[in-house]
Amino acid sequence: MTDVADPVVVADAVLLVSELVGNALRHGGGPGDLVLVRVTGRLRIEVSDASPRPPVPRPPHHPDEAGGLGLLLLSRLALRWGWRPSGPGKSV
Repeated sequence: MTDVADPVVVADAVLLVSELVGNALRHGGGPGDLVLVRVTGRLRIEVSDASPRPPVPRPPHHPDEAGGLGLLLLSRLALRWGWRPSGPGKSV
């Protein structure tokens, strides 16, 4: 079981929550629900928004350009990620 007191695990979780909420604000009409569920040593992080459009990772861009790294971070830090329709919008 992963120790949730591990500062690296906590930092990764905080970063992922920040990125998902930020993406919901910028691209999804604002965040809806934030769900955190810990089961069997894993943490499920889910953020809903008002947009039915699926999240689309941006291609790599120049390092001086702001943004565009949220889904890249998500794919690197999470064991897996995805999205599903949720009401009029979606959950990521």
